[in-house]
Amino acid sequence: MINVYVFLVDLGLIVMSALLVHVPKFISWGSEKHGCRSQDAWLDIVPGSRKIINFFWASFTLLGSLGVFYISVSSYYGRDFFSFISSEFVIPFLPQGVTLTFYGIAGLFLSLHWWLLIFWNVGSGYNFFDKKNRMVCFFRYGFPGTYRRIFLRVRMEDIQSLILQANPEPSSGVLYMQTREQGTIPLTPVDDRTPRNVIQKGWDLSRFLSVPMEIVPYS
Repeated sequence: MINVYVFLVDLGLIVMSALLVHVPKFISWGSEKHGCRSQDAWLDIVPGSRKIINFFWASFTLLGSLGVFYISVSSYYGRDFFSFISSEFVIPFLPQGVTLTFYGIAGLFLSLHWWLLIFWNVGSGYNFFDKKNRMVCFFRYGFPGTYRRIFLRVRMEDIQSLILQANPEPSSGVLYMQTREQGTIPLTPVDDRTPRNVIQKGWDLSRFLSVPMEIVPYS
């Protein structure tokens, strides 16, 4: 039943996004980079794992692991296959070559982890605040399996406050929502602690939901 509801919500958001261009002018929508909002609704798109920094680390660990494997294979056969270096500088297979082999295997598994995160776009989704129906909907993509699609609904009456876990850097931190029944719910990615203008976003959302916001230092 929940899967059917999630599908209907996704379909509704797609249709709503497609119709935004044709919304009458008397409805004032504020456009943002990762979402849109009106007087009664706020759609906040949450970016997932398909970020430039993740592509960098996935490629870096992959190339680094292949390089380590090349050195370990060269040490096993006692020569350089591509003549990049002289055979006099090839390291012995025991124990350095064996150690590099384990490092290469660990690097490949780490690179595979990064590429799977990117491929499945883990962590992406949306936060939908609906003042008309007094409901907040959260949707996230997880790993394939039972929790591939994570959907959560919270009544606005259950929202107690917003909590901004601030960083020493200006305009950065992680924004949370404190609720009575569901506890603390992160509204911004917890692994990305430098979202731009997150403090301003917190204040705007606090006014939109008519709830207080608390700023606590990150420890």
